[in-house]
Amino acid sequence: MSISRFLLLLPLLSLPAAADTLWLDNGDRLTGHIELMEGNRLIIQTEFAGQVAVDIRRIRTLESEGPLLIKTSDDTKHARRIQASEEDGQIVLVNGDTPPLPLEITALRQIMEPQPVIEDWVWDGRATLSLELDNTESKKRDLDLDVTTEARHGDWRHMLSSEFERDYRDNIKSRHWWETDYTLSWFFAEKWFWQNRVSYLRDHLGDVERQVQIGSGPGYEWWNNALGRFETSARFEHLRLDARDGSDSRTNGLGLNWDYRRYLFGKRFQLIHNAETIIPDDDEVDYMVDAEAGLRYLLNSWASLSLTTEWDYISSSDEKSQNETRYKLGLGVSW
Repeated sequence: MSISRFLLLLPLLSLPAAADTLWLDNGDRLTGHIELMEGNRLIIQTEFAGQVAVDIRRIRTLESEGPLLIKTSDDTKHARRIQASEEDGQIVLVNGDTPPLPLEITALRQIMEPQPVIEDWVWDGRATLSLELDNTESKKRDLDLDVTTEARHGDWRHMLSSEFERDYRDNIKSRHWWETDYTLSWFFAEKWFWQNRVSYLRDHLGDVERQVQIGSGPGYEWWNNALGRFETSARFEHLRLDARDGSDSRTNGLGLNWDYRRYLFGKRFQLIHNAETIIPDDDEVDYMVDAEAGLRYLLNSWASLSLTTEWDYISSSDEKSQNETRYKLGLGVSW
């Protein structure tokens, strides 16, 4: 090793290994916790600056004492510890079974944390305040508040969500309802889970005054990592509807659900798409769809802007079919 290379490596060797560390080509150094690398952006959570996105072309080398899943340009996956390299633009992969492997940083496609085994409670959530977008000239006042929180411990996952909406058009109330639901999922295998859900909706203006929905069934988690998650489920549903005219109905059916969340461009954007399709045992209703798709822009680690589309569709054999699409712009906070 040349003296110049040795002097260049001395600062690397003298640093504590407790935190992940990036050395940049301008001489700066970042320490924190590496969360994700994708799309030429590496996300590191720092103590003083919060979440920082770094262009990987500016990284001279890096190190991490924790295990990381690494995907290279040849689609080879590695679960390794990363050591800093004395060569600019390189890292060294170490796993103990094979000799350390030098690797060009530009050859990296993804870096992710492996999915941990959750022993303690992990809790997060999000609240979003939205306004409906339309091209009408009527005066409107909208209030749409959506709160979702999720907790997971071991093989159990709890999800509680509530939504409240009240709209005025030309000082006339056009929509006023709220809904809350609780979902409990038990992971009896690595990917498979059994899900139970109960939902209650109260509508102060619509034809259906109250709606109670209870469902239970299996689901499959296709993937869940630092990039997001995708899961599907099928539930046996019991649906109770209380109409405003005093009539009511009870029906059973099959519910098909999916939930897709995917970070893009180094956690700068998040693509979301979830939907529920219910096929009731009802001669008058063929199926019902409640879907949402949107894009969320993360301003920082806790605030975001979102643009979403909501689609409610009921296919009926009589004249009660419904097809409603709405567009919303929202400001959200996460914890």
